[in-house]
Amino acid sequence: MSKLKLDNRTLTLLKAQVNLTETFNHVLRTEPQRLALSFRLKVERRKADTHFTVELGVERHTLTLPNSKKMHLSLADFIEEIVNGPADPSSQVESASLPHADRRYGVFEIEHKQQVFELVRTGGALSLDLGFELPINLAIHRNKTRVGITTIMSIGVKKPRTKCFTVYGSDAEIYSMVAESINHLATVATPAAHAA
Repeated sequence: MSKLKLDNRTLTLLKAQVNLTETFNHVLRTEPQRLALSFRLKVERRKADTHFTVELGVERHTLTLPNSKKMHLSLADFIEEIVNGPADPSSQVESASLPHADRRYGVFEIEHKQQVFELVRTGGALSLDLGFELPINLAIHRNKTRVGITTIMSIGVKKPRTKCFTVYGSDAEIYSMVAESINHLATVATPAAHAA
C-alpha cells in the first residue's frame, strides 16, 4: 500500500503557516494512484513555542514544538505519522522514507563528481541520485570537430526542468561548468523544506 505524503507545495505552505495563528486546510496524497485525504491544521503561535492541532475527520491530534526554523519539518513528520502509522526503522532504506528533518537533498557527493568527470571525458548518459524523488538525468555528447561537449540534463517526468548547452575548453573547465549547472538544477528541484 502506498503511503500518504505531504508534497513540496504543502511543505512550503507549512513553513510559512507555522509562524501564524490561524486554521488551514491541507491534503495528503499517495503518489501512484493520487488518492487524497484532507485534514485541518490549527496553529497557535506563542513566544517560546507553537501549539498544533491536526484534525482528521473526528480525530484530533495535538503537538507542541519549541519555535525553530525547521519546526515545519517536525510537524510534517507528525502529520504523516498520524495518517500512515509510526515509521518502521528497519524499512528505512529510501530517502523518501526518512523523516523530513533527516533527509539530505541536493548532495553532490565525491562519487557523483567522479562519475560526471568521467562522463565529460568520454560522453554518454547517467542518472544522478541526489536524494530527490527522481534522479537528475544527464546526457553528454563529445564534439568531434572541437574539444567540447553538448549536454542535456533534466529532472522530473510530468513537468521536467531541463538544461541544454554546448561548452568548449579543457575537460576540467567543461566539468566545472557542468557541475555548476547540476547544482543550479538541484537548487531548482530542492524541496521547499530545505530551500535557503
